[in-house]
Amino acid sequence: MENPSVAAIHAGMIDMESNTTLVQCFPAHQAVPDGDGPFPAVLVLHDRFGLSPHARNVTNRLAHAGFYALAPDLYSAPASYSGAAPDFMRLTQSTSFDYSEPAAARDRAVTLTDERACAIVRQAIAFIAGRSKARSGGVAVLGFSMGGRLAFLSACMFPQDVRAAVCFYPEGLTKARPSVPGEMAPLERADALTASILIFYGLLDMEIRPEEREAVQQRLAGTGKDFHIEVFREAGHDFFCEERETYRIRACRTAWQETLSLFHRRLS
Repeated sequence: MENPSVAAIHAGMIDMESNTTLVQCFPAHQAVPDGDGPFPAVLVLHDRFGLSPHARNVTNRLAHAGFYALAPDLYSAPASYSGAAPDFMRLTQSTSFDYSEPAAARDRAVTLTDERACAIVRQAIAFIAGRSKARSGGVAVLGFSMGGRLAFLSACMFPQDVRAAVCFYPEGLTKARPSVPGEMAPLERADALTASILIFYGLLDMEIRPEEREAVQQRLAGTGKDFHIEVFREAGHDFFCEERETYRIRACRTAWQETLSLFHRRLS
């Protein structure tokens, strides 16, 4: 890991909505550098395992690097979410999973609709806009696997707010959610992009087929968007997670430095 450029940070769980109840409607992990700020803002979108220690650690690392960082809990409502009932009435399912529970994590991930994820991202962007420690003028989004797909989607859905999106091994950019008839795949929304896009893949990834990587490359090149795709030859899926056997230190370090460089460039 690189040496942090900011020695002290303030980190912990918060609610991205002011309310008079004791129940968090939009829980998130927030990490803020010590100092007056304002600091450039980054949203972190977790993978299928939820708002895990790894996701919170990445958020803290961003704060050490000088960013206001916020990681929403994308699982803060169950699969039955329809937008009709208040969120605090629906907090009934697990929101994080151990790495020994991949099947349970994947089952939970498929219940998260794009509509619900985008509603949480919209809430996070609005919350950041009201923070004195967060710099105005847009945010960056960083996501892993499921969250990488949603980072790309967020850049398409909120082009006026998202200035950069970094997607680590994003699953399903070429696919619409089968549970929602008529829904578009994230890649089909690429014309709306104004953000710079950085995508990392592992050549040994068995969960993302080479045909999908090629389709993403061709689509983004065809739209003339600002993007870069990097494929690490020695890496597979989840290569950025130091808590897993799939971790690859060289790919991780390179990707992290490129991520920070993009965020500094687009959020300066």
